Amino acid sequence: MRTLVRLFTVTILLLCIQEIGMAQSLDDQSKVLQKCFDQTELQPYFPLDNVGNPDQVYVMQYGIAFPTGLNVTKAGKPVLFISREEIIQNKIKSYFIFRSFDITAGVAKAYFNYFYSFDYTTNQFKMVMVNIELNKINLDWSVINIKIEGDTK
Repeated sequence: MRTLVRLFTVTILLLCIQEIGMAQSLDDQSKVLQKCFDQTELQPYFPLDNVGNPDQVYVMQYGIAFPTGLNVTKAGKPVLFISREEIIQNKIKSYFIFRSFDITAGVAKAYFNYFYSFDYTTNQFKMVMVNIELNKINLDWSVINIKIEGDTK
């Protein structure tokens, strides 16, 4: 009977720890993604609307799929996480695809491609590949390394 009570207690504790970790992880994911989109080196690539204002930013939920509830914005608009089919159906001309997105206790690494100037008539596009590493200091994430390659401006 004591063993059963101990097993039950340990199980409850593990579930509580997992729940706390997931909540923190969602906040950390939002912060790391925000840092990715706010990098100075990426700003020239972001799309503009017909009058020159920042346009909507999209992330294709392909390869890496992000959970709902992330708080990430660009130019005052929430970043939209949409499917591959929605990208194609709506002929979205610029979007991110994350190849890898890993967060541990104090280190985050994100590897992603940013496709832009997509021409659906010719299937031509430009792309930059970004590798970024961040360290967590207290509650904030700081970029320690960023590398951008591809069709750079």
